[in-house]
Amino acid sequence: MNRILKVFVLFPVIIIIIIIFFLPFICLCAPNIYAMGDMPPKKPNNNVRTFRIENPTPAPLTIQSCYQMALKRSETIAIKREEIEKTEADILQAAGVAIGDGDFMITDFQQDSPKGGGDGSFSSSFSAPEKRERKFVIKQPLFQGFKSLGAVTGAGSLRKQRFEERIRAEQLLFLDVVRSFNETLLYKKDEKTIESILQALKDRIKELEAREKIGRSRLSEVVTTKVSLKSTEAELSRIRGALAIAEQILEYLIGATVHVESLREEKLEPEAIATLDDYLEQIEKRPDIKAQQQAVNTAKQAIVVAQSSLWPELSLENNQYVHREQFQAGWDWDLLLKLNIPIFRGGDTIAKVKRSVSDWKEAKLTLSKVKRDAELDVKKAYLDWSTSRERYEALNEAVKAAEENLKLQKEDYSRNLVNNLDVLSALRQLFDSQRAANEAFYQTKTNFWRLEVAIGKTLPTDSENSKSVE
Repeated sequence: MNRILKVFVLFPVIIIIIIIFFLPFICLCAPNIYAMGDMPPKKPNNNVRTFRIENPTPAPLTIQSCYQMALKRSETIAIKREEIEKTEADILQAAGVAIGDGDFMITDFQQDSPKGGGDGSFSSSFSAPEKRERKFVIKQPLFQGFKSLGAVTGAGSLRKQRFEERIRAEQLLFLDVVRSFNETLLYKKDEKTIESILQALKDRIKELEAREKIGRSRLSEVVTTKVSLKSTEAELSRIRGALAIAEQILEYLIGATVHVESLREEKLEPEAIATLDDYLEQIEKRPDIKAQQQAVNTAKQAIVVAQSSLWPELSLENNQYVHREQFQAGWDWDLLLKLNIPIFRGGDTIAKVKRSVSDWKEAKLTLSKVKRDAELDVKKAYLDWSTSRERYEALNEAVKAAEENLKLQKEDYSRNLVNNLDVLSALRQLFDSQRAANEAFYQTKTNFWRLEVAIGKTLPTDSENSKSVE
C-alpha cells in the first residue's frame, strides 16, 4: 500500500520537475513559435497605416476586390480579431483553475534563542535558531461546485460570440464599401450626363444665334438659353466636388488611391425574386443574432460560476520535500485532503447569484430586441429594394418618352409651332429623367446588398470559410 501511495505521489512530482527543467527553453521559444502564424517581414514598415498605396497604372477594381482590400485595411476588423484572441486567454485562465498549481518553495526560518534551556532533542529542534526547507508543493482542486466547468463553458461561448461579432462587422464594412462604390459610379455617370446637357445647350445656343441673325429667333431666346447653360455649369461643379468626396471615402475604406475610371460595375441579375417571408425566415442566420445567443449562454454559465460558491470545496495538497532539518529530516512527503463547507458569507454569494441571474435575463431580453430589430431591418430593406426597382423601371420609360418629346419639340420649333422655352423645357426634362434613372439604378443595387446584409449574407470571405472556431 505504501509503495502504491509513493508512486501516486512521486508521479506528479516528476512531471513538475520536467516542466521546471524545460520552462526556460519554452519561455524563450514560445514567442517565436507563436509568431510563426503571422510572420512579419524582415524589414517591418512602421508606416503601413499612415499612407495610401499609389497606383500609377490603376488596376480594375470591383466590389469584391475593394471589399478584400477594406478587410485588410480596417482597424475595426483588426480589433475584433484581437478580441477573439483575448477569449483564448479567458479559456486558459478558466482551465487553469481546474488543473491546479505546482510550486517549488524555499524557506529559511529564523527565531530568537530560548531564554531557558530545553530538554531533549525534540524540544531542541523546535527551539533551533534557524531551519531551512526546500519542497515541491502540488495543489489539486478535486471539486469546486462546477466553477471550472462553468468558467470554461462560458469562455467558449464568449469566444463564439466574439467570432460572430467579427463576421457582422465585416458584413457592415462590406455594405459601406458597396455604398461608397456605387456612389462614386453614380456621381461619375451624373457628371457625364451634365456634360451632355452642357454640350446640348451649347449646340442650342449656336443654332439660336444663327437663327437670330436671319431674324427667325429673338435675342431673348439666346439669353435664356445662356442662363440655363451657366446654371448647368454650376451644377457640374457641385457634382464634381461630390465625386471627389466619394472617391476620398472609398480610398479611406480600401487604403488605396481610387481612379473612378478603374471601377468596374458588376451586373446584378438575381435568379428569382424571393418574397418577404422567404427573407424573414433567414433572419436566424444573422451573425449579430448568433452572437447574442452566445451572450445568453455566457450569462447562463456565469450563474453556474456564482452558484459554485454555495457548494463545498474539496482539494488535495501534496508536499515533496527536497531538504528538511532537525527532527523532520526523515519525512520526505505529506498529503493534505481539505474539505471546505461554506456556512455564511454575509450575503456576498447570494448577491453574486442574483446579479448573474439578472444579467442572464437582460441578455435574453437583448436577444429578443436584436431579433425584432433584425426583422424590421429586413422589412425596410425589402421595401426599399422593391420600390427602387419599380422606380428605376418607370424612369427608364420616362427617359424614352422624354427623348421622343424632345425630338418632336425640335421639329415643331423648326416649323415655328412652339417657342424656345418649350424646347428648353423638353431638354431639361430629358436630362432630369436620365439623372433620376441613374440614381434609381445605383440605389437599386445598393438596396439589394442592404437586403442581403440584413439577412446576414455578403460576398464570400475568408472568415465565412473558417468557422472551425465553433
